[in-house]
Amino acid sequence: MALSFKLYTDANLTAPLAGNLICAQNADGSTPAVDKILYLGSTTASRKLEANSNPGVDQIVVSVVDAVPASGHPATEVKLATTLAGLNSAVGGASLNIGTQILSGAANAIPIYIRVNDSTGQVGTATELSVAIANVRETSV
Repeated sequence: MALSFKLYTDANLTAPLAGNLICAQNADGSTPAVDKILYLGSTTASRKLEANSNPGVDQIVVSVVDAVPASGHPATEVKLATTLAGLNSAVGGASLNIGTQILSGAANAIPIYIRVNDSTGQVGTATELSVAIANVRETSV
Protein backbone atom coordinates (compact mmCIF):
# COMPACT_ATOMS: atom_id res chain seq x y z
CA MET A 1 0.00 0.00 0.00
CA ALA A 2 1.28 3.46 -0.89
CA LEU A 3 1.83 5.91 1.93
CA SER A 4 -0.68 8.72 2.31
CA PHE A 5 1.99 10.77 4.12
CA LYS A 6 3.71 13.11 1.69
CA LEU A 7 5.76 16.27 1.57
CA TYR A 8 3.76 19.43 0.95
CA THR A 9 4.78 22.99 0.19
CA ASP A 10 2.08 24.46 2.45
CA ALA A 11 1.02 23.95 6.06
CA ASN A 12 -2.59 23.18 5.05
CA LEU A 13 -1.39 20.13 3.04
CA THR A 14 -3.06 21.26 -0.17
CA ALA A 15 0.00 21.44 -2.46
CA PRO A 16 2.08 18.23 -2.62
CA LEU A 17 5.75 18.68 -3.48
CA ALA A 18 6.06 17.90 -7.17
CA GLY A 19 9.47 16.40 -7.81
CA ASN A 20 12.79 17.33 -6.23
CA LEU A 21 14.04 20.44 -4.48
CA ILE A 22 14.74 23.25 -6.92
CA CYS A 23 17.53 25.75 -6.27
CA ALA A 24 18.10 28.53 -8.78
CA GLN A 25 21.55 30.15 -8.92
CA ASN A 26 22.17 33.79 -9.84
CA ALA A 27 24.03 34.41 -13.08
CA ASP A 28 26.74 36.36 -11.24
CA GLY A 29 27.41 33.61 -8.68
CA SER A 30 26.08 35.75 -5.81
CA THR A 31 23.33 33.40 -4.64
CA PRO A 32 23.02 33.44 -0.86
CA ALA A 33 21.76 30.43 1.08
CA VAL A 34 18.31 29.40 -0.11
CA ASP A 35 15.80 28.56 2.62
CA LYS A 36 12.73 26.45 1.96
CA ILE A 37 10.08 24.84 4.12
CA LEU A 38 8.19 21.63 3.48
CA TYR A 39 5.56 19.92 5.60
CA LEU A 40 5.30 16.17 6.14
CA GLY A 41 1.73 15.07 6.68
CA SER A 42 -1.32 13.20 5.46
CA THR A 43 -4.81 14.34 4.56
CA THR A 44 -6.20 10.83 5.11
CA ALA A 45 -8.10 10.63 8.41
CA SER A 46 -7.02 8.41 11.30
CA ARG A 47 -3.54 7.45 10.12
CA LYS A 48 -0.13 7.50 11.76
CA LEU A 49 3.43 7.24 10.49
CA GLU A 50 6.14 5.46 12.48
CA ALA A 51 9.61 4.04 11.92
CA ASN A 52 9.38 0.52 10.55
CA SER A 53 12.31 -0.71 12.65
CA ASN A 54 10.73 -0.23 16.08
CA PRO A 55 7.35 1.52 15.71
CA GLY A 56 6.61 4.21 18.28
CA VAL A 57 10.16 4.01 19.71
CA ASP A 58 12.64 4.71 16.90
CA GLN A 59 12.81 8.14 15.31
CA ILE A 60 11.38 8.91 11.88
CA VAL A 61 14.42 10.12 9.95
CA VAL A 62 14.52 12.69 7.14
CA SER A 63 17.56 12.85 4.88
CA VAL A 64 18.70 14.53 1.68
CA VAL A 65 19.38 12.39 -1.37
CA ASP A 66 21.61 13.48 -4.24
CA ALA A 67 20.36 11.66 -7.34
CA VAL A 68 23.39 12.66 -9.41
CA PRO A 69 26.52 12.77 -7.22
CA ALA A 70 29.33 15.00 -8.50
CA SER A 71 26.79 17.08 -10.44
CA GLY A 72 25.15 20.24 -9.12
CA HIS A 73 24.78 20.55 -5.36
CA PRO A 74 26.19 17.85 -3.09
CA ALA A 75 23.91 16.72 -0.26
CA THR A 76 26.46 18.15 2.19
CA GLU A 77 25.32 21.65 1.16
CA VAL A 78 21.86 21.00 2.58
CA LYS A 79 20.90 21.60 6.21
CA LEU A 80 17.68 20.27 7.75
CA ALA A 81 15.88 21.45 10.91
CA THR A 82 12.43 21.52 12.47
CA THR A 83 12.67 25.31 13.04
CA LEU A 84 14.08 28.18 11.02
CA ALA A 85 16.46 29.08 13.86
CA GLY A 86 17.63 25.47 13.97
CA LEU A 87 19.12 25.84 10.50
CA ASN A 88 21.87 28.05 11.94
CA SER A 89 23.36 25.20 13.97
CA ALA A 90 22.38 22.30 11.67
CA VAL A 91 25.15 20.30 10.01
CA GLY A 92 25.16 20.14 6.22
CA GLY A 93 24.31 16.67 4.95
CA ALA A 94 23.14 15.39 8.34
CA SER A 95 19.81 13.60 8.65
CA LEU A 96 17.03 14.95 10.87
CA ASN A 97 15.00 13.11 13.50
CA ILE A 98 11.39 14.35 13.51
CA GLY A 99 9.74 12.25 16.20
CA THR A 100 8.58 8.72 16.84
CA GLN A 101 5.07 9.16 15.44
CA ILE A 102 3.22 11.58 13.18
CA LEU A 103 -0.57 11.64 13.11
CA SER A 104 -2.53 12.59 10.00
CA GLY A 105 -4.23 15.94 9.55
CA ALA A 106 -2.86 19.39 8.75
CA ALA A 107 -2.70 20.31 12.45
CA ASN A 108 -0.16 17.48 12.97
CA ALA A 109 2.03 18.17 9.93
CA ILE A 110 5.74 18.41 10.73
CA PRO A 111 7.61 21.40 9.27
CA ILE A 112 10.96 20.60 7.72
CA TYR A 113 13.16 23.64 7.18
CA ILE A 114 15.79 23.33 4.47
CA ARG A 115 18.80 25.52 3.73
CA VAL A 116 20.91 25.03 0.60
CA ASN A 117 24.31 26.74 0.63
CA ASP A 118 25.77 27.00 -2.85
CA SER A 119 29.34 25.81 -3.15
CA THR A 120 29.20 25.21 -6.89
CA GLY A 121 29.27 28.81 -8.10
CA GLN A 122 27.55 27.59 -11.24
CA VAL A 123 24.72 29.39 -12.97
CA GLY A 124 21.53 27.41 -13.42
CA THR A 125 18.89 25.47 -11.58
CA ALA A 126 19.79 22.42 -9.53
CA THR A 127 17.10 19.73 -9.42
CA GLU A 128 19.03 16.62 -8.36
CA LEU A 129 18.36 16.91 -4.61
CA SER A 130 15.37 15.38 -2.87
CA VAL A 131 14.14 14.87 0.67
CA ALA A 132 13.62 11.25 1.72
CA ILE A 133 11.71 9.69 4.59
CA ALA A 134 12.73 6.05 4.45
CA ASN A 135 11.93 2.87 6.33
CA VAL A 136 8.57 3.99 7.72
CA ARG A 137 5.17 2.41 7.96
CA GLU A 138 1.67 3.83 8.06
CA THR A 139 -1.14 2.32 10.09
CA SER A 140 -4.66 3.14 11.26
CA VAL A 141 -5.08 4.99 14.53
